[in-house]
Amino acid sequence: MSIFLSIIISFPTVVFTVLLCVAVIYWLVSLSGMVDGDVLDGDVGGDGAVDFGGLLATLGLQGVPLPLMVTLLSLTGWLLSYFADLWLGVSTASGWLSWLLGIVLLLASLVGALFATAILIRPLRPLFVRAYHKPQEKQLIGTLCTIRSGSVGLGSGSADVHVDGSHLILQVRSDSALARGDQAVLIEYLLEEQAYWVVPEKEFHTG
Repeated sequence: MSIFLSIIISFPTVVFTVLLCVAVIYWLVSLSGMVDGDVLDGDVGGDGAVDFGGLLATLGLQGVPLPLMVTLLSLTGWLLSYFADLWLGVSTASGWLSWLLGIVLLLASLVGALFATAILIRPLRPLFVRAYHKPQEKQLIGTLCTIRSGSVGLGSGSADVHVDGSHLILQVRSDSALARGDQAVLIEYLLEEQAYWVVPEKEFHTG
């Protein structure tokens, strides 16, 4: 028991320990009804900002609620870091060697956690597609949107949509030249990519 406690409160495992504790507290508070149960949007955008939703899609972490993704990432990172430290004895090293090995182990655990989380998310993704994207798919086809990412291509892009007073940030795809601020129309929902196919507004009206 002392070895277990020593590892989970030592660098680098303590980083994942803290994240995992925060995730557990979030779910406990959520179960108490004090937190809104809606899916948190993974997109963070705007002028000069990083398209967080596009980053999640690139890493294969999209398609599930953000709190669930963070929980799985924290759990897998904690397991990898704990057992690696248990076998290699990183936390028992001293001086600068301890910090050097700790940083290497932290990065390795994070990379491993990203891959593991992406694999764990795959079977869960269809559940949230049915729960959250199906109704929205039918409602938003034909809706005008404003491109928010620097550009839109076949593999990335995001857009702002305002519907009934609500502001939505959607992943969009297109083979037309679209840039930030351009107007486009949602014409099809791409289920596998969880994104909308869009065409420039002028092309939509001219057929």
